[in-house]
Amino acid sequence: MQSWQSSLLGLGAIPRDLSAFELNAFFTFDAAERTAIDACQTGTHKLGLALHIGFLRLSGRHLEPRRIVPAVLWRHLGTQIGVTAPELASLKAMYAHSRTREQHQSVACKMLGVVPMREHQRRALVTALREEVKRSGDTDQLIVFARGTLYRWKLLIPRDRDLRALVSSALTELEQTTSAMILDEVGAPRLEKWRSSLLQSRHDSQTWQSWLWAAPAKHSTRQITEAFERIEQLFALEVHTTLLELSDWMVTRYARRLAARPPSVGARIKEPGRTVETACFLRYCLLSTTDQLLLMVQRRIADIARNAASAVTEPVSWAQRYKTLLAELTVLVAPPSSPDLVAIDLRTQLVAIVEDQTRLKAPSRASLIREQLINTAEAAVRSLLAALIVLPWRSDAVTHPVLDALQILRALYERASRSGRHERVLPDTKSLPQLGAAWRGAINAPDKHRAFVAFEIATLFALRRAMRNGSVDIALSLSFRGRARLFIPPERWKLESSRHYARLSLPTRPAEFLQRLIAKVCAGARAVADAARRGEISIDDELHLSALPAQDETPEVTELRKRFDARIGSVQLPEVILAVDAQVRFSWLMLGREPRNADELLMVYADIMAHGTSLSAAECSRMIPQLSATGIRPAMRWATDERRLAQASQAVLEFMHRHPIAQSWGRADLASADMISMETTQRVWQARMDPRRNTPSVGI
Repeated sequence: MQSWQSSLLGLGAIPRDLSAFELNAFFTFDAAERTAIDACQTGTHKLGLALHIGFLRLSGRHLEPRRIVPAVLWRHLGTQIGVTAPELASLKAMYAHSRTREQHQSVACKMLGVVPMREHQRRALVTALREEVKRSGDTDQLIVFARGTLYRWKLLIPRDRDLRALVSSALTELEQTTSAMILDEVGAPRLEKWRSSLLQSRHDSQTWQSWLWAAPAKHSTRQITEAFERIEQLFALEVHTTLLELSDWMVTRYARRLAARPPSVGARIKEPGRTVETACFLRYCLLSTTDQLLLMVQRRIADIARNAASAVTEPVSWAQRYKTLLAELTVLVAPPSSPDLVAIDLRTQLVAIVEDQTRLKAPSRASLIREQLINTAEAAVRSLLAALIVLPWRSDAVTHPVLDALQILRALYERASRSGRHERVLPDTKSLPQLGAAWRGAINAPDKHRAFVAFEIATLFALRRAMRNGSVDIALSLSFRGRARLFIPPERWKLESSRHYARLSLPTRPAEFLQRLIAKVCAGARAVADAARRGEISIDDELHLSALPAQDETPEVTELRKRFDARIGSVQLPEVILAVDAQVRFSWLMLGREPRNADELLMVYADIMAHGTSLSAAECSRMIPQLSATGIRPAMRWATDERRLAQASQAVLEFMHRHPIAQSWGRADLASADMISMETTQRVWQARMDPRRNTPSVGI
């Protein structure tokens, strides 16, 4: 089953706008099906059985007998089986007796291998739903998942009422189980403290719930300080020590559900939902705030390095060296003590000056930047480190120099805080961790104060590098946690690896996979050798391709382009959106059902347009007069479900690949997405200057 078909599953009636592709995909019959259809006695029964088979393949359930079948489908079926089709009729009108219709339904199920769902299969579906509700809490999307699961299992899809009851029971069971686990791990007194803290007001009249959920206004030291304050508050509530086993999908979903309501409304939510929402909200705030903090810290470190680099104008002060040379020559001009040694001493001293100037090497720009950092960045680096050492950093390695350096700095900061002295001295330099050869000379310098500052700067820059390469991570994060938490833990991979390999159609042994790659490499190497022998390419230190001559455009291509332009003409964007949506049912996938009215359809389009163009709900409402800003804001949350948006986008992509021209687009694994960014306002804390457009942008 492909993504575009999921919007058709579970339908009880045939859509009025079936495309030619869908007619051919579902209502074209193989030899066995044609044999069963031709076995019917009358033409109406042949049409009825063909309709049963095609609709069961399309929807996964039986067609409701009283619904009118579109005339285009009757004509298509009549052409397929060679009988005269009616212009307008329902399924019930094709049968004189309901028993014959039920027999044809049984024949259709037998031909497609579809059977009614039994009790053990219902239990298996409930088990699958229990796993799915941990990743998605949207009822409509869970019903779509249940339909797709039953269709893949070749089980007859029941009524939506029955599926909705299964989904509701799975959601209720999940909340009850999670609430009991939270209550058992956290305890009633601490949980009550969490609930009351969210309703309390701060000194700036904000509630703690609103303050914890607020994103940084921009990238600045004040916002970094406020992020540290949030983490300290959550540490005081002991959020970091509990709820480690909750899945990220569940934490994110229930946290957003609580944040979407005012604090006064959230306090009226009944149990067990209130317990789950409160715990997940605090846990998500801790994870997301840590991510925001570390991203801003990385940007702050880059700013410190950039400011130091901009202060270094040139690697060599030629004016200073010229003054030094003049001073040395001035000494030679002075009258000598003995006239007999004038020529010998002058010549010797000039040779010595030339040798000294020849041996003198200009310092590198990097070394000058390090000196500038030591001279100017002491306060900024120390303020960052004093806060970062509190976070629970970890590494998969037994020992890591960055973690050892952070432990040394933490002990020195605490000792200085207890003694009240600002002087800090490093211990024996031989016992210090190695943070890079570039900083070794500055750390071993005789000036103890400069050596300590150099050690701080080296630690901060090594921490940034370790965060980027993943050698150091933090568990209280969504983006900077360990690789096993970001991907699949080793224990889980041992149990589920075979299923993932089968889904990707990959062999489980690396040797089998490499054989195919080696064969392709050998074929490519032979092709290169043949091209070199023919003189098409030349190889010395690198590969040189001969320039391809420009091809003249043929008159046929020019004429074809003119015909295309005349046939298509000018097309408005709304017309393109509606045409594509009619083919792939993008809005159905985003809603999880068929849109009920035109306003609901427009809200789907406004949702995608707002996120794709970085427009606010108010700005979109000015472009779409039928909708208000208050109606667009809830719709903008639909796209936050990445799985729903990915499914709808995949349906559009599959529709595009149906066209023969898509074969000339090339391979998807050779496409490049470097430097893709979206323009945004400068006030967004993640914004950076795009080097091509020179505008504030956010990377995609």
